[in-house]
Amino acid sequence: MKQPQQVFRALLFAASLTATAPLHGQTVLTITECRNLALQNSPLLQKKEVASAVSALQIRNLKSNNLPRINVNGQASYQSDVVSFPFTSPTGSPLLVIPKDQYRLALDVAERLYDGGSDRIMRQQKNLDVELTAAQVDVETYQLRELVTDLFFKALLLQESAAVLKTSKEDLERRQKQAEGAVAEGVALRTTVDQVKVQILKTDQQIAALDADRQAILDILGKWVGKDVRNMNLEAPLSAPAALPAANVQARPEIRLFDVQNRQLGVGKDALSLRKQPKVELFAQGGLGRPNPFNFFETDLDPFAIVGLRASWTPIDWGNTRREAQAFDLQKKYIDIQNQAFQQRFEAGYLKDQSDYTKWVGQLKQDDAIIALQEDIVERADAQVKNGVMTATDYLAQLNLLTQARLTRKTHEIQAAQAREMWNAKTGSD
Repeated sequence: MKQPQQVFRALLFAASLTATAPLHGQTVLTITECRNLALQNSPLLQKKEVASAVSALQIRNLKSNNLPRINVNGQASYQSDVVSFPFTSPTGSPLLVIPKDQYRLALDVAERLYDGGSDRIMRQQKNLDVELTAAQVDVETYQLRELVTDLFFKALLLQESAAVLKTSKEDLERRQKQAEGAVAEGVALRTTVDQVKVQILKTDQQIAALDADRQAILDILGKWVGKDVRNMNLEAPLSAPAALPAANVQARPEIRLFDVQNRQLGVGKDALSLRKQPKVELFAQGGLGRPNPFNFFETDLDPFAIVGLRASWTPIDWGNTRREAQAFDLQKKYIDIQNQAFQQRFEAGYLKDQSDYTKWVGQLKQDDAIIALQEDIVERADAQVKNGVMTATDYLAQLNLLTQARLTRKTHEIQAAQAREMWNAKTGSD
């Protein structure tokens, strides 16, 4: 006999196998699994990785700005005229002849000593670019969650409506057998059986149409989740809590997106001050020239060199910086307006979703009462048909009313679940 500990380990191993079973082996798909698969299959998440890699390369380039810049340049030219002197040497030959064909090969080296903090600002901008991309991806991801949720519940409504019609068809098939027995006993006309058969055919037609529409939606849903879901049964939590949970709008990715955009504008405004900062760099140049560019008396190929400091400063820009700073402030104000408008829409959407959810949940009790009464009516009608008091046409009319009541109840149930799950998709709750 196995020890309890061994039995527990066996059960735990079996449970782990069940939990890690691949999707293609399961027959039920829940809304939570559907949203998770859609996110995993979406190429949107790759945008974050690409943006991060691009920023890392750009920041490495910024770090190289502190290293010396080396440039090799050369020039060969022929000019139509050169400087000449009006006097000659004692021998009568020209004192100095500058060649018209001139050559120069030089190595330039420059190293920045002070940049006013431009690298720091640029690094902040690159890091904010990554944050901006991540926030934009999160916003698009939320939209994907809502899209997949909508498709899921459209397919689920068709699936459950077909299930109700199949139950109605089973009632009709039982009624058909009863009618055929009555015809065989000579107490009913063949028309009664035919009427039931016509209703069964109509029901089959409705079921086929619902199945076709469901398969079409599942094909689209399968593209989003990256799996074949045509043969899966959709399952959603149909419990009905009293109200939708309140959500903090600050947790929405749009709020983070507005914040990053505002910070980007702030950094851009800070960068304007760099224009008034002086920039200083050390430079050196060395090479060969014919003639020597620093001493044209050296007309042969001659080495030359220069070392020094360079500085640049723009103390006056005629108000351009001030006006651009004002433009940044207006852009930040525009983003703040967008933020306020989004929060207003979000809060109004919550009130509407809460109202819709309460309405659908409230109608379920009435649906249950209607179905219970209609089931009694159909049961009495069935007895009346057997006793010859009611015609088959009247009975089928009452059965149709029962089917419609069940369909209405199922529709309200799924609408309530959809309202709750759409709210979960909007708030990131699963």
